[in-house]
Amino acid sequence: MRELQRDYELMFIISPLRSSEEDVTTITNRVQQSVASIGGEVISSENGSPWGRRKLAYPIRRYSEGEASRRSFNEGFYVLMRLSLPTTQLNEFERQLKLNEAVIRHLVTLVDQRGQVVGAASGISESTSVIDDADDTNDDDE
Repeated sequence: MRELQRDYELMFIISPLRSSEEDVTTITNRVQQSVASIGGEVISSENGSPWGRRKLAYPIRRYSEGEASRRSFNEGFYVLMRLSLPTTQLNEFERQLKLNEAVIRHLVTLVDQRGQVVGAASGISESTSVIDDADDTNDDDE
């Protein structure tokens, strides 16, 4: 019997200590391999514009590799992935992300079943057409 697969979006932040282009590629590949190892599939991955290296909304304190003290990070390298994962393996996948020392924060969100992403541009065009229709009906009444 095949497990139920769902689509998810994963946003994770890589430590600024490891944000050279090679390191980001290596860490992203490691995350993709962990998705494949639990029976999932990476649909898309974005680590360039508009994401990339950015200032964090607030400092994040984490233990740094090889250091005994905690270190505060004010920026990080953002990566956005769209995944398809078995629902039973989601907890295992998040556990693997937590164990990855290069990933300082992550968030996994469920994508709508219909696969539709509601964006600002689509919302504006729909509301504009509704307003145009309303204006046409008012002209007929005069």
